[in-house]
Amino acid sequence: MANCADDLTQIDYDASAAANAHLASTTSSSSSNSLFPLIEFTHSHALNIDSNDPDNALKRVLRPLDSRDAVLDNQEIVGTAHEGAGGVWTAGSIETQEGDDELIIHVRFSELVRIKTILIGTGGGRLATSPRLCRVWVNRGPGGTTFDEAASDSPKSAQEFELLESEGGQRGAVEYPVRIARFANCSDVDLYFANARGEQSRLYYLGFIGESRVLKKEANEPMTIGAENAAPSLLDGVKEEKRGGATTSAR
Repeated sequence: MANCADDLTQIDYDASAAANAHLASTTSSSSSNSLFPLIEFTHSHALNIDSNDPDNALKRVLRPLDSRDAVLDNQEIVGTAHEGAGGVWTAGSIETQEGDDELIIHVRFSELVRIKTILIGTGGGRLATSPRLCRVWVNRGPGGTTFDEAASDSPKSAQEFELLESEGGQRGAVEYPVRIARFANCSDVDLYFANARGEQSRLYYLGFIGESRVLKKEANEPMTIGAENAAPSLLDGVKEEKRGGATTSAR
C-alpha cells in the first residue's frame, strides 16, 4: 500500500502550519528560500539544446527568484542589462534542437536540499514552443537520466507535471508544489520536458524553492537538533549513560 505521506505537497503542509508553529520553532532555524545559490553549474547540464555556448546555456534559465517573470529570448537580451552581468543572467532562454521537442536538464546542488516547489517558465504555456509535460527524478547521480528512460518513465519518476498556462494571460513562471517526502533529501534532480505543440521546446525559467538539509550554527547561537534527528540523539545519550554506569559498577 502506498504511503499517503508521499503524496503530500508543500500546500498540504502549509495548511497545518499554524497548528504546528510551536514545533517548527524547535526543529529547524532554516526557512524556505530560493535554492539558486546552492546550484553547482559546473556539474549541471542540459541535453539536446541548440546553443553556441552549451557549457553556460543553463545560466540563462537557472536564475535568481526575482527574475522568474522575465520572458525574453536570447536574441532579445543581446546588449541589454540582462546579459549575464557579473555572471548572473536576469533573462534568457534555452531551446531544443529544431525538429525535436525533448529536453533534459540535470541540476546538481552543492549540498543536500529539501525541494518544496519547482518553478517553470514556458512563456505562459500558450506558445508553440511551450512544453506541456515535465517529469522529475531525484538523485540519479552524475550520469543523470537518458532520453529513453525519460520517454518511457522507467525508472518511475518522482513526480510528473502537466505544465499549465500562466494565470490571467501572464507569461511568468508557474509554481509546482512537489511531494515533500520524495524530494526531502536531494543532491541532484533531472527534469524532462516534452510535448510542445510545435517541433521545438523553449524554456525561459527554472527555479527551486526549499531549504538546505545541512545543520548550520549561527555565531553565538546553540546548535539546534531537527525533529528527525532528536530521537536518535536522545537514545545515544541514554546508551552512553548506561555504558558509563556499567563501567563504574564493574570496578
